[in-house]
Amino acid sequence: MHVLNPSMLFAHPNTKEKQCHDTSFLPCQVTNIPSEFIWPEHEKPCLTPPKLQVPPIDLKAFLSGDPKAISNACSQVNDACKKHGFFLVVNHGVDKNLLAQAHKLVDDFFCMQLSEKQKAQRKVGEHCGYANSFIGRFSSKLPWKETLSFRYSADKSCRTVEDYFVNVMGEDFRQFG
Repeated sequence: MHVLNPSMLFAHPNTKEKQCHDTSFLPCQVTNIPSEFIWPEHEKPCLTPPKLQVPPIDLKAFLSGDPKAISNACSQVNDACKKHGFFLVVNHGVDKNLLAQAHKLVDDFFCMQLSEKQKAQRKVGEHCGYANSFIGRFSSKLPWKETLSFRYSADKSCRTVEDYFVNVMGEDFRQFG
């Protein structure tokens, strides 16, 4: 079981730089927060959050194609989702340089001005694009979050993310795909 401090979820693990996702500056700069985003004191995060227990899902055996290993990994994912809501995938075979570049581009995207990010705004009924809240999904106080979502395609010739960025934000954003 890996132990993470929740603040680690906002920063790339190989950098000591302050990340754009750090929201600690908001109380000083934002003065007119809509009431839908204000949570009661007893529901606000504490100043010293507990350590998160992040279950690792090891895909090494899964990738071997062994049916028992596949079943075991699927069971671990199921358990992790039910108990924790997330997990850490290890031994997945994805190149470290590719992961580092993906982290950099995601950080670059979320550090852009809101007006720039909104060029990639997800349209109603679509599954791809940028969203900064899900107002219709919550009955009371809203989570303050941003997402950037794309569909998966097993087709190696499919360039969903690249095509999306070029089509909605322009040629200068091709590298995001």
